[in-house]
Amino acid sequence: MLREAIELFEKEKFEEAFPLFKNLAREGDSEAMYYLGVLYYEGWGVEPSKEEAIKWWKRAERRGSLDAKYMLQTILTTSSIFARE
Repeated sequence: MLREAIELFEKEKFEEAFPLFKNLAREGDSEAMYYLGVLYYEGWGVEPSKEEAIKWWKRAERRGSLDAKYMLQTILTTSSIFARE
């Protein structure tokens, strides 16, 4: 099912990919968690939510996802909270 979800994602069929990623993420699939974070962050196929994206990326990172770790580090270093005027 993960391969199918990724293929849908790559074809920009985000609304179809979302429920597949969600089910896999709930089962503990870290790659699905990463993709779910991307969908939430970008608002592709779902209402955009940075908070949901970060939640899923944190879960994925705890399961060893380097992609999720990268996204979390990128957000941390580019966040307006840390921007200098």
